[in-house]
Amino acid sequence: MKLRFLVPLLLFAFMHVGYAQLSDLHYLPPLKQGANNQAIQQQAIYLSTPETTAFTVNAYRGTSATPIAIFSISKASPGVYNLANGDNNITLVDNTNTGVVLNNGGLRFEAPSGKGFYVNYRGISGSQAASLTSKGRAAMGTRFKWGGVPNLGTHVSKSNTVGIMATEDGTTVTLSDYDPNCVFRLGTNANGITADSYQITLDANESFVFEAYMGNTFSTAQSQGWIGASIVSDKDIVISNGSLNYGRQANSSNRDAGIDQPVPENKLGKEYVFVRGKGGTNGATEFPIIIATQNNTAIYVNGSATAIATINNGDYFEIPSSYYSSNTVGANMFVTTSKDAYAYQCMAGSSAIYTQGLNFVAPVNCLLPDTMDNIPDITDVAGTTISGGVTIIASTSTPDANIQVIDGSGSVTLPSPMAVAGTSLWKTFYIPNLTGNVSVQSTGPIAVGFFGFNGARGIAGYFSGFDTVPEVDLQVTGGGCLPAAQVEVVDPNFDNYQWFENGSMIAGANNATYTPTSAGDYYVRVTKGGCTYDSQPLTAYYCDPDIVLNKDADQNTVNDGDNVTFTITVETLGIDPVSNLVLTDLLPAGLELISSSISKGSFTYPDWNVGSMNPGDLETLTLVTKASLNNIHISTVDYTNTVTNSQDQTDSNTTVDDPSETVTVNKIAPTTVITNRRITHRVNRN
Repeated sequence: MKLRFLVPLLLFAFMHVGYAQLSDLHYLPPLKQGANNQAIQQQAIYLSTPETTAFTVNAYRGTSATPIAIFSISKASPGVYNLANGDNNITLVDNTNTGVVLNNGGLRFEAPSGKGFYVNYRGISGSQAASLTSKGRAAMGTRFKWGGVPNLGTHVSKSNTVGIMATEDGTTVTLSDYDPNCVFRLGTNANGITADSYQITLDANESFVFEAYMGNTFSTAQSQGWIGASIVSDKDIVISNGSLNYGRQANSSNRDAGIDQPVPENKLGKEYVFVRGKGGTNGATEFPIIIATQNNTAIYVNGSATAIATINNGDYFEIPSSYYSSNTVGANMFVTTSKDAYAYQCMAGSSAIYTQGLNFVAPVNCLLPDTMDNIPDITDVAGTTISGGVTIIASTSTPDANIQVIDGSGSVTLPSPMAVAGTSLWKTFYIPNLTGNVSVQSTGPIAVGFFGFNGARGIAGYFSGFDTVPEVDLQVTGGGCLPAAQVEVVDPNFDNYQWFENGSMIAGANNATYTPTSAGDYYVRVTKGGCTYDSQPLTAYYCDPDIVLNKDADQNTVNDGDNVTFTITVETLGIDPVSNLVLTDLLPAGLELISSSISKGSFTYPDWNVGSMNPGDLETLTLVTKASLNNIHISTVDYTNTVTNSQDQTDSNTTVDDPSETVTVNKIAPTTVITNRRITHRVNRN
């Protein structure tokens, strides 16, 4: 058996590189709102900085080298860029500019001096509002997941969107791994892009906008089939995503707007603290959503040792709002994942179901900054006044007296903190009714978010996190194949080491080097000066093809006539792609096929034509069947259902398959009793 690592060298260093949202360069890709152009009308972009000496910020539209606006900003004098209303084809594009390469859409903001500043987009209409905070240079990367929450209900304006902006010429971008029935707009045709994957090429500062339009007809594929789709590029890009508009009530036109800008997969984490908004008992608008970037990602809530769910790469899971510490505003929830994952939060500005907003939430770690300075004019959204409040996640080692909140009226009295179940490291605060410019200063790590509402309009934004890039250098030695190869820390100057395989701790693996014995995801947790952080994962694959089959039944003992659902997964753990893969599932005579669904390819019973698979891919086939005794005059029959595979390559079967499930079908006892009187009556009639 030999293993080869997918990437021969991963470079990480344990260091502080400054604030992430606080950056000298910001990109705002354009987005797409629904058909009636009413999710967002008035729009403005807010620029702020902790710098006391004014400096210049240039704003550029698309590929233009000439600034569209020039600002001079300082801590005392933030900047505001007011945009044209609605579909201005800068921040929001119309139908014609959707699904095509754009050279005049999107914005970038740059400080020639290299000084850091925040960029916060806010938009509002008669009934909706949204906020998006740029992540600066931290937003640049090559691997992303399309994020957001399922869009429920029906309305002509409901749509889901992602905007992509390139930072270099000749950038190839591929969107893939979405529901095969999910379609995207191409100009005036809302269903113009139907392929199972789509590739585009962009030059520096060009952009491209996808829209999964819903309209008045609800479709699961359009509602949520885009969540977790992979966006992969060969050079750095920036994306923004979410829904304009989205609803959280089935069979209803209730809606609001929710968008944010995520970071790439290599800048995520495993520990998250969520602070509840003002949704009250309304669980439809108050919940976290986790999107996996790796297979077999376990999700744990509030310190429980039992996973609430385990999801695969590109899958998502909504954590019910009942896991918040209470139904009141400011309640919290602690979530950990076994592998790095995206974390979004749906939260509400009031108890009404149509005031939700969306936050992309940063993981907590001991290297978060101690200052957020500042959120500009917290009650203003493009000229409309809203309520304003902040949430704070702070280290429990920081005395409350050392956390200072200042708004337009001066120093703000801090309420009592709320403990976070499942961790002794963090506490949270909720502070409403703030005005003006808001800053938070502490002597320990903090993360700050804001939210507000006005009537039916809810808004949320996250101003902290990704503020440091803790890095741990990993490299493969010994040629890259086992048994000679090892994974090692390049600069082994940390206090402690702990290696993990597929999210589970490897007992005794406490050195700067480790030798894997099987395919999987590996990372090391290091400690330096009391601060602990994880490296990004390194994935090891077998040199020989290894197709792994697994089959599960939702129940193994049923009655005659009951339905049984089989879930079949196929995963490839070889380093090279697999081609012409076909899985065959010929049901035994006592199981009748009712329906099927697949994640990729095509299915014509009994063959699932998967096609090609890349290393680490995992695909799923679901078969709903009906169990029958077929008039066999015995009380119990066992049916065994087995799946097989064929492909161009030879399967080494290094990993043991689990391709069969046995279902026991019981005969239903008669419930009608034939009495002697009925028998006698029948005889007399004859």
